[in-house]
Amino acid sequence: MAPSSYDRYINVEALASYILKRRNPDGGFCFYGLDESSLNDAFYAVMVLDLLGRLPTDDRTVEYVRSFQNDDGGFISVYSAWCTLKALKALGASPRHDPGEYLLQRFRSHRIRDDVYIESLSIFESSFYLADMLAMTGRRELCKDIAGDVLRYERGDGSFGQPGGSSLMSTYFALAILGLAGTAPADGEKVANYVRARAVKSGGFSKRPETGLAFMDETYYAVKILEALGEKPDNIRETIGFIAACQNENGGFRRARASGISGFDTSYYAVESLRALINV
Repeated sequence: MAPSSYDRYINVEALASYILKRRNPDGGFCFYGLDESSLNDAFYAVMVLDLLGRLPTDDRTVEYVRSFQNDDGGFISVYSAWCTLKALKALGASPRHDPGEYLLQRFRSHRIRDDVYIESLSIFESSFYLADMLAMTGRRELCKDIAGDVLRYERGDGSFGQPGGSSLMSTYFALAILGLAGTAPADGEKVANYVRARAVKSGGFSKRPETGLAFMDETYYAVKILEALGEKPDNIRETIGFIAACQNENGGFRRARASGISGFDTSYYAVESLRALINV
């Protein structure tokens, strides 16, 4: 994906500089600019740089990311495993050890946790990480079992989640799992309508209908859901404008149009949403 594909809409050079200036000597990254690298920051940095075609050419970042795998092939968490394997794939590298047994162990003990009460989380999040890794490592057929569990949470309005607790985030993770398993929701148009109801006229998407305030993460989930359904937002031009308006002077992206600090995660949401909208 050529950087010039995005130049018409955002300042690619400023974004690449924002990310690369926060790369540390150990190959990791820290979004607040200190020598305190983290896997989370390294993951989002790699994903953004991959979209921009600006990945580092030396091995420092590869070795930094590899260091998060244990000698027995395992990881401290499913999220840590996903960040590691996903980033290494983008970097064109392999993990130090075969993660297969670790993934199978996690699959055997997998269940969707209904006791996720924090609004910023989704009951399907860890299930998605596991399913994505199974697919990445040639075990896609196992995703069907996870998808079967997810389908139990399909709501009448097209969303996915607990009763009264579904959201764009939970619906995105659910559809991503179904896609990995080669399964579709019962009514794709209902899902699309659920998403469209959260569109903001001035661009982007919000957590709830008719709130009028768009956020980058909600926009990412909405755009990715519609992409999975083979559709685009009705407010596509305005949404591209919303994304562009969220770029800060330092090159990174903030969560909302009005104000906010730049973040690696919001920068990834911005560029990946833009990619989906302009068909890169």
